[in-house]
Amino acid sequence: MIEKEYIESLKEKFREFENKKDKIIELGIKLNRTSKSIIYSVIRGDIKSANEYMVEMDKYKEEIDKIVREEPRLYNNALINYQEYAEAKIFYNFILNNKIPKNDELNVDEYSYVMGLMDFVGELYRKSIEEMLKNNLEFAEKAREIIYEIYKNMLYMEFKNYDIRRKVDYVGDIYNLLTDKIFMRKVSRK
Repeated sequence: MIEKEYIESLKEKFREFENKKDKIIELGIKLNRTSKSIIYSVIRGDIKSANEYMVEMDKYKEEIDKIVREEPRLYNNALINYQEYAEAKIFYNFILNNKIPKNDELNVDEYSYVMGLMDFVGELYRKSIEEMLKNNLEFAEKAREIIYEIYKNMLYMEFKNYDIRRKVDYVGDIYNLLTDKIFMRKVSRK
């Protein structure tokens, strides 16, 4: 009834799909590790390493993009990688250029951008704590303003997606934590 050649061609198509999926997973692990290396390098002030990691991360993203263009069904397998990419790029640009890039500047979709933007808040909080340990309260206060702006804008969006709403709550929690840390630092100085 079903020709053996047809079954063989189906098998081959599934193998090609699975191989592409495996490649996205492999590249995604590398991209995620590299994005964290960028963030930690920037927090430590090691911009030379951050720049080197940035080149590497961009290469991984280009490879993932190519596979997703060839096989759009694999987009969901790359989603977390795009979020990590956006988070690292936003953090890098904010710290080095005092700028939060838009999603089209990063070549990521809106969902990945918004999730990455909210994850950026956590890294900005970490950087603020590092700066407060160096008695740089001004950085923490500026970060607090940025976090509040992101929080307000995310609330304004009125997301229906549960994962995004949970991230918005996370941003609000980070804002409150940083506010408490700044308050405690100011009180302890007196």
